[in-house]
Amino acid sequence: MNPSDGSAEADAAAPPRPVVARYTDYREYLKAMYDHLKVARRGFSYRSFAKKAGFSSGSFLKLVIDGKRNLSPESIPKVAHGLGLDAREADVLEALVLFEQAPTDAARDRWLARLGGLVEHEPAQRLALAHYDAYTRWYPFIVRELAGLPGFEEDPAWIGRRLRPRVRPDAVARAVTLLERVGLLVRGDDGRLAPAERTLSTGAEVRSLAVRNFHRRMLELSAGALDQVPPAERNISSVTVALDSRGFKRVVELTAALRQEILRVESEGADAEPEGREVYHMTLALIPVTQPAAPSAVEESAE
Repeated sequence: MNPSDGSAEADAAAPPRPVVARYTDYREYLKAMYDHLKVARRGFSYRSFAKKAGFSSGSFLKLVIDGKRNLSPESIPKVAHGLGLDAREADVLEALVLFEQAPTDAARDRWLARLGGLVEHEPAQRLALAHYDAYTRWYPFIVRELAGLPGFEEDPAWIGRRLRPRVRPDAVARAVTLLERVGLLVRGDDGRLAPAERTLSTGAEVRSLAVRNFHRRMLELSAGALDQVPPAERNISSVTVALDSRGFKRVVELTAALRQEILRVESEGADAEPEGREVYHMTLALIPVTQPAAPSAVEESAE
């Protein structure tokens, strides 16, 4: 029996009931839940769902699953009722929906934090959110690189003093724990920490937000370096050019090639000069600073 609506199960071979706390995309969850209920609940269909949930359109759920409609805050409880979700499942669904549809990154951060509190019992989701957490501050990845340098000391106070600007020991200790948890720092046979050859993997929405947050913080750090780092120890330059779409694509290709060349320089330096290295971060930003003139704007100025 379905504890939420009392209807009989139609087929014991139905797909497993999806666990909402294991999803980062609410549309994927709704599709999986529909596929499950279509087999597990007699007579379940898009139309029967709409009737139970209180939607006038029999195709409402399909439109949402296909990305042609969004869920409003008012419609989320109705969807949860139509699917027979319990209160905790409904809370997770709400966090997933409002995270994905939040209008700003600040709002998305708030809903992701809410989601994190709701999925603590799911190891895979905890790991995905830990990956996200690694991006929310500028220094965890700097600590990771620092761990690969000669003379590295696994002492939060020592690490904090090496960072620029300095970071409190308790924050450093948290970063080290986080990096170990997500597998970006590992211990060798001698028990010492070292960077792991591993990249982050999270849901697309979480990953894109995390990367934006990381770039935002690194740009802020780069701006601060103009006043806080002596000119001889930094290099900040820019160029403003007019490009068509082909020129833009070419500059993007050149930037990608430059990143690969910088990685080769790092590798060569590690072999030739292992001592005396520091960790650097380089931000390259190619952004449009003009936009096409709108016809209406031209007409208004003429008047």
